[in-house]
Amino acid sequence: MAGTVVSSAQSGHALRGAPSTRRRMPAVPLSKPHAPLSAPPPETWPHLVARLRDPLIEEFSAACRELVAADADLCEISPRDFDIQLRLYAPSVLSAGHPGHSLETLYDALRRQLIVRCSRIAAYTHDADLMANTSLLIGGGEARRDFTVRRPDGSSVRVSFDQVPADIGHLYQSKLHYLLSPRADTLVEVGCYLQGASHPITYLGFSACDRPGIIEALRRHDVPAERSNLLVLTRALGLSDTARNLMSFTIGQAVRYVRDIGCKYIVTAFNPLLGFTGSALHASNFTPFATAPVAYFYDTLGNYRTRRQSASDKRAERRAGNYRNLLVALGTDSTTRREIRKVKTLEHLAEPTAQKPTPSGARPSLALADLWRYRSRLEAAWSVRTTHPSYAREPLSSKGQCGVSSVWLARRLRQQQIEATYCYGRLRFDDPGISSVDHHCWIEIGAASDPSRQVVDLTVDQADGYEEKVICRRFDELSRDGIHYEPTTRLSVDDLPKDRVWSRYTRLEESMREKWGIQTLYDSV
Repeated sequence: MAGTVVSSAQSGHALRGAPSTRRRMPAVPLSKPHAPLSAPPPETWPHLVARLRDPLIEEFSAACRELVAADADLCEISPRDFDIQLRLYAPSVLSAGHPGHSLETLYDALRRQLIVRCSRIAAYTHDADLMANTSLLIGGGEARRDFTVRRPDGSSVRVSFDQVPADIGHLYQSKLHYLLSPRADTLVEVGCYLQGASHPITYLGFSACDRPGIIEALRRHDVPAERSNLLVLTRALGLSDTARNLMSFTIGQAVRYVRDIGCKYIVTAFNPLLGFTGSALHASNFTPFATAPVAYFYDTLGNYRTRRQSASDKRAERRAGNYRNLLVALGTDSTTRREIRKVKTLEHLAEPTAQKPTPSGARPSLALADLWRYRSRLEAAWSVRTTHPSYAREPLSSKGQCGVSSVWLARRLRQQQIEATYCYGRLRFDDPGISSVDHHCWIEIGAASDPSRQVVDLTVDQADGYEEKVICRRFDELSRDGIHYEPTTRLSVDDLPKDRVWSRYTRLEESMREKWGIQTLYDSV
């Protein structure tokens, strides 16, 4: 996580140009990054955060302050948010080693990416500010327990806490959050809304834990965590003019919300390297329990890629560096809070393993009854808004619903620790009485080279003449029976948010939430 408070943008237009003259900066000898922590955590939160920062990046950030301020003004974004992007990109030039280069030269090497990203964030933030009514808090304010924000003049603004629709959550994660990288596995999305607003002023996104090392670290601290009682806060942000304590207020409300669906522990991580202090987490009584490696990947054009994005982008290269996040935890009730408060030392986690398709030998059997139940619920949530445009004028049926249904199922299976692949291609039958489907989507469990991989299709009845609605069989068995699944595109779950199907999927997800509600965490995982 590492939420950033994104400042307002008065215009979404592209930059007209950059300052042509700058103060010359001397060459600065660059020191090596510090070694990872090996000692117990310091007594104070600020001391621990300071120890996890990198002296070289701190030096670079401080020396570029004037350049950052000028370009931030040009992008109509706060210097703080521009500095976050500078720190995010700094390892791409610092870890490569440029002794003797001036900091101005190094800054110029990053400037194009920084301006592009910050201009993009500023444009979308400007629109979000309007829809979130952030102008109500110009001048600041303080969130109060009675769900109001008290402004400096003594007047109050009403605040409500609620779920955030999936499409708005995707907007915030993909366009406003400093990583510009939406998560495909977000399970719970909540936030605070100002009176009359359609969009939240604060946003929190939670996912099920897919890093076994996190749970193991908590257990070594005698905290009985498991996947069915823990959520990870993966995205957090506040729009401009957020009241002084509104983020910690939002976290407090979110704790009560996730407790009701079975969550006993919340874990999140923030990156001191980017200048984050974790002040809202500290104010919410989170406790540090571990550090974890931070991976900095950049593609061939120099653009930053998250660890998950790099898994499908083989051209992305990782920059060397002993950089680490700070992991913190919070209990959601009095008993679990006492358990967490007993943690006095830090675990140092190893590199997480990449998500891979579930192998044949470890592949669990899927209950056909569950798949039929999923199909029944999906049918109730389908609408013209979730249909592929090719079928928008036809009577509502499974036709055109294969993409959104397959995304939903792939996400659902990940929650159950089954890693599936989303497939797009052709469905062909040897039987001339059954029509082929030239543009079809389904999921597969297992490697593409494995003939025994499992094919799961919740909308196979799109093929006119085929009587079944659901298929869950081995690929080679289907081929022998004259049913041929021929994928042209294969996407991992993490790749799905950037696919065109995702916008329609968010409508399906919202419909599912309205009809069936948020399941308990135990049922979800």
